[in-house]
Amino acid sequence: TSADDFWIGASDLLAEGRWQWAGRDGAELRWFHWREGQPNNYRNQHCVSATRSLEGRWLDSDCRDARAFACQSIVLPPPAPPEAPLPPLPPSQPTAAAGAESALAPAAPGLLGLPSIYLELSKAKLSGLVVMTTGAGHLLAQLPLDPLLLGATLSGTFLCAASANTLNQVIEIPRDARMARTAKRPLPSGRISPAHALAFATTTGGAGVGTLLALTNPTTAALGAATIGLYAGVYTPLKPVTHYNTWVGAVVGAVPPLMGWTAAGGELLSPEAALLSGALFLWQIPHFLALAWMYRADYAAGGYEMLPRRDPTGERTAAVCLEYSCYLTALPFAVWASGLTGCMFAVESLAFNGVMLAAAARFVLAPPNARVQQAQYARRLFFASLGYLPLFFGCLLLHQQSNRHAATEDEEVAAPEAARARLREAGRQYCLHEQLEAPSLCPKGAADEVAAVAHEVAARAAAGLAGSRQTQPPS
Repeated sequence: TSADDFWIGASDLLAEGRWQWAGRDGAELRWFHWREGQPNNYRNQHCVSATRSLEGRWLDSDCRDARAFACQSIVLPPPAPPEAPLPPLPPSQPTAAAGAESALAPAAPGLLGLPSIYLELSKAKLSGLVVMTTGAGHLLAQLPLDPLLLGATLSGTFLCAASANTLNQVIEIPRDARMARTAKRPLPSGRISPAHALAFATTTGGAGVGTLLALTNPTTAALGAATIGLYAGVYTPLKPVTHYNTWVGAVVGAVPPLMGWTAAGGELLSPEAALLSGALFLWQIPHFLALAWMYRADYAAGGYEMLPRRDPTGERTAAVCLEYSCYLTALPFAVWASGLTGCMFAVESLAFNGVMLAAAARFVLAPPNARVQQAQYARRLFFASLGYLPLFFGCLLLHQQSNRHAATEDEEVAAPEAARARLREAGRQYCLHEQLEAPSLCPKGAADEVAAVAHEVAARAAAGLAGSRQTQPPS
């Protein structure tokens, strides 16, 4: 039989016991639900491009835990376009199985089921992460804290994020239905109608922007509205068009900490604002590329143009992850050099940045086309990135320089500053130089000496440059 008439794939790829089949030359990829003794009984069919290597072998989209291969000689029909209706079941499909599948169709939710569906539409965990970065930006800007202002900022940001995520899912219903990871979401599974979801998105978006406008300031409200518009109107349409959608999405994800900063009275154009947005932008690249590699078969099934889809060996994806992990490692040192934090922020960042760098380096060093190892290392990088942001912002807030409030005698400001000083002192007791009673090993002392030398060199260079200009004859 010719190679074009072969379907090959791996079994046991998913925990749900599905078969993965690759069609001929760019034809299609179908996910079959397999039950022992009933290989023809399947629930979903999904189509996506499949490619072959130069040796004529299929490039399997996901070789995680592949233990058996199956081949079947079959003549495929011409591939259907991505948005075309799914082909009918083959004649060998038993009628009783079809009836059983239709019986599995989800029923419309009752009132008690709506809150959980709304949380799914909102992507509550992702929105919670967004709120955490917003809170960090707010704490970086304001002392003493205003509980009402902080609550309004966080709740308004959460509502805006919920609206953007829901609009994203409304737009992507056909594509989500073709992906195993997203097929059970409320919209593709039919648990809620698109009109209902759109009404929820409109309500949460209006409430979020309205809350920010009424209780914070117009700048923060405008940032919230921009987040919804950019996410649903720019990032989402770009996902099936170009793999640079990841970078566009990272720009959108860098906005929430700015909302916390501006809501507390911070200037939109300031070094602190650049730090907050820059950290979020850099972090998102390795985080989402690792996720895209883990689920590259699913993204391909949905027709999304992610970087791993055009990177069969994984080398380019891993290299980009390592590149941005290096940028993240350098960021705390730039923050310290600018005077926004003490030197210990840069020193302590070596721990969590070291974990990110090590995970990204393992991903890079995995042998090309070693899909099992690459998937493991991508997963480790993804989980390392999940713990990165809390540590980054925690250390940033702990070591933030307090020049903005140093001259005030307000007791409400002095109390948080005293608490921060106590935390620093407690941490200092665990420093290596304290345990060994060797002051020369203190990283802060060494950093201060390096900073003093650098300032002296810079001052001499500036003085020499000024002197040379004075001695030059007029032209």
